[in-house]
Amino acid sequence: MKEIKLATQLNLIFSLVTLLTSLIFIVALNRVFSEFRVSQNELQLSAYLNEVSSNIANPPTSEYNGYIIAQGGNVVTSYHLEVLDDAFTADEVADMMLVWPGQDRHIEVDGDDYYFWIERRPGGINVIVFTGEDYLSVFGNAFSLLMRISFIALVLLGNLIILMWSRITVERIKRLQGEVQVLRRNNYQEPIEIDGSDEITDLAKTIEKMRQEIQHSEKSKQEMLQNISHDFKTPIAVIQSYAEAIGDGISDISEAEVIVKQAEMLNQKVKQLLELNKLEYLKDPSEFEDIRIKDVIINIVNNQKYRTNITFVTELDDSTYFGVKENFYTAFSNIIDNALRYAKSKIVITLKNKKLTFFNDGESISHQFIDHVFKPYEKGQKGQFGLGMSIVQKTCAHFNLLLKVENINDGVMFTIEPL
Repeated sequence: MKEIKLATQLNLIFSLVTLLTSLIFIVALNRVFSEFRVSQNELQLSAYLNEVSSNIANPPTSEYNGYIIAQGGNVVTSYHLEVLDDAFTADEVADMMLVWPGQDRHIEVDGDDYYFWIERRPGGINVIVFTGEDYLSVFGNAFSLLMRISFIALVLLGNLIILMWSRITVERIKRLQGEVQVLRRNNYQEPIEIDGSDEITDLAKTIEKMRQEIQHSEKSKQEMLQNISHDFKTPIAVIQSYAEAIGDGISDISEAEVIVKQAEMLNQKVKQLLELNKLEYLKDPSEFEDIRIKDVIINIVNNQKYRTNITFVTELDDSTYFGVKENFYTAFSNIIDNALRYAKSKIVITLKNKKLTFFNDGESISHQFIDHVFKPYEKGQKGQFGLGMSIVQKTCAHFNLLLKVENINDGVMFTIEPL
């Protein structure tokens, strides 16, 4: 089926479904119609009896029926005995009618059906009409012809409609395919537009949304690459200049400490880049486990509290997050590092019912920058947030945690909680 065009597939499927449905329909309808034809045959014979009875002196003729008029078992006159196919003679019919209790009778002879209606009159006169299967055959042939014509018309008309619809649909799919193929060539600049309100339009909208996300991602990567290049350029230049000065004997060997500090700075930036990249490959949920967040926070705080004059206040319950302990440690460390950069006197960390907050009493974040805190290398009023906050945001998103930042009570609060 993969090598057959979509329009051809649709026509084949429609024809097959129509054929199977029609066969089932015809079989079922034939059964119902067989009984209906017998009923119609009896009705037309009853009507013919009324016609003969109303004009017994000169009975009307019929293509499918015959009659016998008898008196006392003797045939007075008869017409169209050929209908009975020599299965009965006129006298045999007249004799049967003498002992026949009802008004109508059905007799089968050698697989052929014959129908009789009788009207008894005063003076022993019997008016008998009869018919065979000629009416059934003609009526059945007409029905069969009608069914064949209807079936062929249904298939042809259905295929024509499917063909027209499939061509329109396939053309729209081809157009969408063409626009997708040129996305990369035009650097995702041209928007995708498909008219309509069906699933193809929904697919086009989804692809357009993907195009916008790719375009935004490419732009962010380009900006981050430029920022990383600039961020690395300064310490490398410092290291190079001090190394050359020491090598030329211009600078004292003790100033090599500057080189060490700049190298440590570069090392930290490389670690951040590796951490950010590692999040992209952490996909296997089997590596996740329930982590008691209290233990992670206490470990970070113990590593920091003797390196600063900022007071740490903690109130932590035993809530857990489902993820990887190492990633949580890095993310929370970045938040605390950021808080230490701006806090005046204290950092308050609380954990209650899986809601984790980090508050510092530093200056509020400008509304101009608060929506861009987690963007890599976004500049704030006191420098840059760098990659740290971006790592926090990506870590939380990866482990289905909601992250937000807000200005409250003369300070700034970061909040993390499960989605």
